[in-house]
Amino acid sequence: MKRNLLILAFLLFSIAQANCQKEKNIRISEPEFSGTSVFVNDTIGKGILLEQQTATMEDHIVTLKYVVKVCCSSVFADTINSQFIVRVPDNSINPQDQISIIKLKVEKSRRTWNYLKPETVEFKVKKYGAGSYLITVPKFTLGQYAILFKNSNAVNLFGVKLIK
Repeated sequence: MKRNLLILAFLLFSIAQANCQKEKNIRISEPEFSGTSVFVNDTIGKGILLEQQTATMEDHIVTLKYVVKVCCSSVFADTINSQFIVRVPDNSINPQDQISIIKLKVEKSRRTWNYLKPETVEFKVKKYGAGSYLITVPKFTLGQYAILFKNSNAVNLFGVKLIK
């Protein structure tokens, strides 16, 4: 009887430990400058700095569009549970008020999005370090994306593909 209780206690402890270790213990340095983002490709190191561009606005009769040149990014995230460390001026402000992730439309040799109705992506966020957020996107569809900073034309760009 005591042996069975001991085995049961050990199993319950093991299950509790496994649940606590679902999150990765990430030890990546924060990006150096505000407005920059890195893709968490491993739990240790520097991550991969995302492509940065300044978007320009095009005024069409029907829509206002933002445009960045070059059709595709050289940095790719995975479709499931991709993480990014995003440096901001102040991480005490609600991240949903500062940051958004949007899907871009590829048109010839450029990427665009509708300024008034961007296709946004849901994400989870936690404070990270002294001035950053750790963003986790549970699921992406394949394509090109941007991390936007509110009140700025600066964007951090990346693509999404299946990573094996």
